Amino acid sequence: MPDQMPEDVSSELSRQESRGVLLVLSGPSGVGKDTVMIKLLEKYPKMEKLVTTNSRPKRDDEKDGFDYHFVSREEFEKLIAEDAFFEWVEYRGHYRGGQKKHVHEALASGRDVIWRIDVRGVMNVREKVREAFPHSAFVLLAVDDLEVLKTRMEERASETKEDFEWSMDIAVWEQRQWNHFDYVVKNEDGKLEQAVESVARIVETTRMKVV
Repeated sequence: MPDQMPEDVSSELSRQESRGVLLVLSGPSGVGKDTVMIKLLEKYPKMEKLVTTNSRPKRDDEKDGFDYHFVSREEFEKLIAEDAFFEWVEYRGHYRGGQKKHVHEALASGRDVIWRIDVRGVMNVREKVREAFPHSAFVLLAVDDLEVLKTRMEERASETKEDFEWSMDIAVWEQRQWNHFDYVVKNEDGKLEQAVESVARIVETTRMKVV
């Protein structure tokens, strides 16, 4: 007979009620990441997006703390030295990244956090995030026909032919990295609500996960 009785399950059920889940949402260009995220935020008030940090100047139509946490390049480099980020990149001369404290603060309040991140970022942060947040879910949005991606990207493209071909190659590569994720969700034309509901169910399943 064990020396100590296991904790009553009611304690775990109680924790579930106040537990936040970190949803890491990714996928190739043209798959609809922003559209799915916006719908989730509209439909589920408990969800919020992770506001990442950016070193570029704020545009007139942007709000600090909502679109990004805007800091100077020097401040960002200080945060890098302090190991403040789960991941960061330098893009077109400016830094951007997701700070650890912002994820901790949101989840501690019991809210679910959506971190929209590119596929390369997922591959860089997965192990660190899993260690810090066992109740996290990595979701890849995908299509079953790459021509769908091509059409969507062509409709919004403002690139040269060479840049478009490069972007398409990257998108194909990104979708092929599906095995780095916990879940793959199809986001096909005309079935946005179905994709949104699938992702929402994943969040609720993750909340009930025993770790």
